[in-house]
Amino acid sequence: MDIPRLLDAPMDRGDNQLEHKTEVLGGSTDRVRTVKTLVVKKKRRRRDKNQRDGDNSLLLNLTLDVNDLRQQVHDCIVQKSLWETRQLVAREQFHARSLQSVGHFFQLFRHGYPAILTAVEKRFLSELVDENIAVGGGVRGRAQFLEQWRRYKQLFSVRRLRNFSVRVASSDAGGCLIECCGEFEGRVTAAALETVFPHVLGDAALVEQLLHRPFVCPTRTLISIDARGCLVQYDAFSDVFEAMSKLLDSNPVRVMQLMADAAISEGSLLPPVDGSIVDVEDVQQESGNTSPASSTTSRSSIDFILS
Repeated sequence: MDIPRLLDAPMDRGDNQLEHKTEVLGGSTDRVRTVKTLVVKKKRRRRDKNQRDGDNSLLLNLTLDVNDLRQQVHDCIVQKSLWETRQLVAREQFHARSLQSVGHFFQLFRHGYPAILTAVEKRFLSELVDENIAVGGGVRGRAQFLEQWRRYKQLFSVRRLRNFSVRVASSDAGGCLIECCGEFEGRVTAAALETVFPHVLGDAALVEQLLHRPFVCPTRTLISIDARGCLVQYDAFSDVFEAMSKLLDSNPVRVMQLMADAAISEGSLLPPVDGSIVDVEDVQQESGNTSPASSTTSRSSIDFILS
């Protein structure tokens, strides 16, 4: 047989058909694969679109919520600012009323305890001074408060009281604290020596150096006003030590002798006054008596309290 010829001969028809079918099937598979790929991509695109739409919707809602919150925060800030402004105005008005009340009070007591109080003045004091006011040293009550003013008038013959400065020292929702710095002018009476400085009555020279001598006493007062505008605490600090020191020419021995056992308690409170003690000079000044006999008043008073 001619083997080389057979090898070079064309292939059989059946083999050609098989090859054709294989090519057709291969093409169909590629198309199916392509279709599936397109379907998958389409689904993915749809899913991605839905996701983007959902994200955009969520972002829009969040943006609206954030804007709403911003508006609410802005409204709150505005309301807070308005509230603070109203509180500030109310506080300033309260301070002004309190300072005015304190000023009126000291105007009423500018010469010490008034000899006569009108009905209007009594009503003012009853409205301003709390019934349970704290005076110092555990002492409370409106009556005790006014009694201290009366004792200062009786013992030190207070002639004038003035404040150099009056200011609001502190303030809160419960009220305010007002600080007053000033002085009062008075005179050492026989009643003061017998009541406040009885331990020096045996020293005639010291008594003569003090009796009827005018003095100026520095004062610092802290006044507590509550939210009602009532005076609920009155802490007075009268520097009697400095006042007496000037009368005694700053002699430390004499000053210590006088002040060591002075009957002045915490809060500058004075003891009760013996009503039987009468200061002759006070009586003459109140009656306007200027007779020559008044020249012996001081000597008579000294002899009286030393007797």
